[in-house]
Amino acid sequence: MLFKDLLIRNIEATSYRENFLVSGVVSIFVIRIYLRLAHYPKIGSGEFHIAHLLWGGFFMMLAILILLSFLNEKAAIVSSILGGIGFGAFIDELGKFITSNNNYFFQPTIALIYIIFVLLYLIFRFIPRYRPYTQREYLVNAIEMIKESAINDFDEEEEKKAAEFLEKCNPKNPIVKALKSLLQQLEVEENPPPGIFTIIRRECRKQYYIIAKSGLVINIVIIFLVISTLLTISQIATLAMYRPSLTFSELGQLYSSILSGIFVVIGVFALRFSRFEAYRFFRISVLVTILLTQFFVFMHTNWYGITGFITNIFALFVINYAMARDRKK
Repeated sequence: MLFKDLLIRNIEATSYRENFLVSGVVSIFVIRIYLRLAHYPKIGSGEFHIAHLLWGGFFMMLAILILLSFLNEKAAIVSSILGGIGFGAFIDELGKFITSNNNYFFQPTIALIYIIFVLLYLIFRFIPRYRPYTQREYLVNAIEMIKESAINDFDEEEEKKAAEFLEKCNPKNPIVKALKSLLQQLEVEENPPPGIFTIIRRECRKQYYIIAKSGLVINIVIIFLVISTLLTISQIATLAMYRPSLTFSELGQLYSSILSGIFVVIGVFALRFSRFEAYRFFRISVLVTILLTQFFVFMHTNWYGITGFITNIFALFVINYAMARDRKK
């Protein structure tokens, strides 16, 4: 059996992967905030202590059991969220298992957790892109879409997606012919009202477009990139003047900031010729900061680097929107 026949990709799985990542990150934040506020309580007595890693394993096991036992889409949504919560609780105790003294507060832990989530994000982005979807994958996904009609009402959006998937399949395939015929016979309902999470997501997207559309905001982002790069380099350079040697995290911040700064300088010069090309270099600069510099920041400052991380994520969103808008023009 070929590898491509062994693993059939779910075209609609992006939302499940997002649920997993978001619930994992939220799980870590909630646990860390609760432990800080509760002064790190101990669950158990004497020699016994029930670590929250065990709760993480329980939630991941529950997610697997749901996936293995149920067929509907809602089960997959629930399992993706439970799996993310479990993974967050599990990975939060990483410091205990990479140190000889089981040190939960081991400083580089946050940086390592951060890089794990970055790698997961990159893997999740790679899964649907490493090769084009095959006709078999489109067919299986169409079957999965139509299967929901036996569980819930078949709405217009589901019908449209199923029809699109079948159009990309071999028309001579008897299964494709049968499914097209079945699709025409199914009673289609109007799209259901959006749920609370969909409403929140749409509202956030709407506010994001309003902010990103402003020419002032993209100019502020460019100024922020220039200033933040200069500040980081100057801070590390100042440390180097007063200290004989820099730590690994400080050297990482210095060199990755210089690399990021090079792309910022190229982007500033490119503004004279093409805003789209300039945005492309600014985007590379922000990605270098998020994927490299931020790792060393977390290693050096622990949670205190979260503000810069959020700011860079916002800057990336604004630049992406500006590029998409200029591409359309």
